[in-house]
Amino acid sequence: MREHPKENLAGEMPARKPLISHIDRWVSPMEAGLNVVGAALIVFMMLFTMAHIVGRYLFNSPIKGHVEIVEMVMAGVVFLGIAFTQKMGGHVRMELFVTRVLKGRVRLIVESFTLLVALFLFAMITVNSLEASVLYSIKMGDTTPMLFWPVWPSKLFIPVGSFFLSLRLVIEIFQRLSQAVVGVKRGEL
Repeated sequence: MREHPKENLAGEMPARKPLISHIDRWVSPMEAGLNVVGAALIVFMMLFTMAHIVGRYLFNSPIKGHVEIVEMVMAGVVFLGIAFTQKMGGHVRMELFVTRVLKGRVRLIVESFTLLVALFLFAMITVNSLEASVLYSIKMGDTTPMLFWPVWPSKLFIPVGSFFLSLRLVIEIFQRLSQAVVGVKRGEL
């Protein structure tokens, strides 16, 4: 049974959190988790490459399929942290024009438009990479040339990372448009 919200001391009903806040609360831990996995893959690549170099030059015994494994892990390194990087504002942007010339609502609307273009592109990447790459790879039984490992798990990093980036872009578009139209601050969304 659901309880009704209680009144505060002033006799007012507490404000309800908007939907975008609930979505952000669900997406943020997923982005952080994917980022941790991506960072772990970086550490793995570093240690794996070091083991390969030590094996090759000290023991004359390189790791078989080293390049294939690094190539497969690289997709996870790039795409698993992409949504978290967007959330933290870590992507390279051309801000000179936007911050110096555009101010206020106009700047927020221009940013919303650029985010919308990015959303369109990454939604396309999500759908096409899942369909044309992952599912096709599973159907064809695509494997690496030397180790004969299936390649679809590494290809799956692309649509997963792009999907979460698309969710983050939707959140940011809504936040910026809310700021531009209603004047709501980011923390209130």
